[in-house]
Amino acid sequence: MPRQGPTRAEVRRAAKRRRAPVPNPEHLKLARLVPRALVVAFLAGGTAAFVAHDKAVRLDVDGTPRTLHTFADDVTELLADEGVTVGTHDRVSPAPGTDLAHGDEVTVRYGRPLDLTLDGHHRRVWTTAGTVEEALRALGVRTEGAYLSVPRSAPVARTGLTLTVRTERTVTFMADGQERTLRTNAATVREALAQAGITLEGPDTTSIALASFPRDGQTVSVLRITDTHEVREESVPYAVERSEDPELFRGIERVERAGRNGVRRVTYAVRTVNGVRQKPRRTAEELVHRPVS
Repeated sequence: MPRQGPTRAEVRRAAKRRRAPVPNPEHLKLARLVPRALVVAFLAGGTAAFVAHDKAVRLDVDGTPRTLHTFADDVTELLADEGVTVGTHDRVSPAPGTDLAHGDEVTVRYGRPLDLTLDGHHRRVWTTAGTVEEALRALGVRTEGAYLSVPRSAPVARTGLTLTVRTERTVTFMADGQERTLRTNAATVREALAQAGITLEGPDTTSIALASFPRDGQTVSVLRITDTHEVREESVPYAVERSEDPELFRGIERVERAGRNGVRRVTYAVRTVNGVRQKPRRTAEELVHRPVS
């Protein structure tokens, strides 16, 4: 049976297909590229902002340096981000609150208590120095020829350090008619005296207490002492006793018994200082003969 022509419904569908616009391939390509471009632009903008706020800085905390990347705007924020806590006696450079820029270096030095006895005077000071020598230099203490209770290179721990320093001083001794001057870091006059080669014997002493701290420029006299005793016999005056005698006219006196002075034996301690006799000091006495009234 011969094939019949297309049906009416098929003819209508074909006509619709002919009337529908065919998409332009260029338009389809552009439609696909626009969302991608928006995503790329967004990512590029975010990356630029990220790069603009990221900084490479060097952070040195108590001598331990490291380089890190940070978004912190200032020193305070950087230290907070890194968990670095600072107190009143700590030193931060540049100061907290200072703006940060790429390539900056921030230094933190923790404060350490130093119980310092300097030339006999004690005080507590705070230092951010890492060693004894650095701490004394920062305090302006002259250490040439000085005595230090710990080595100069000893570290100063964060818990603190007890330190005794005796600087070198000039002391002059006057002894036996001679003057002797020396440089010393001695702790006492007695120690400096020994360094000068001067010996004390018996009751000898010095014009400055032997246990005292010798000061710079001080002059100390050596006192050569000789102690002796003297015994003296001294007269003890007798007393005069008076009585009324009705047989005598008024104004007339009669001696019934002559008085006699007594004798007292007195012992004195006599001290001579550098050849000069001092005032004797009475140490004992004994009545040898009683006075007769």
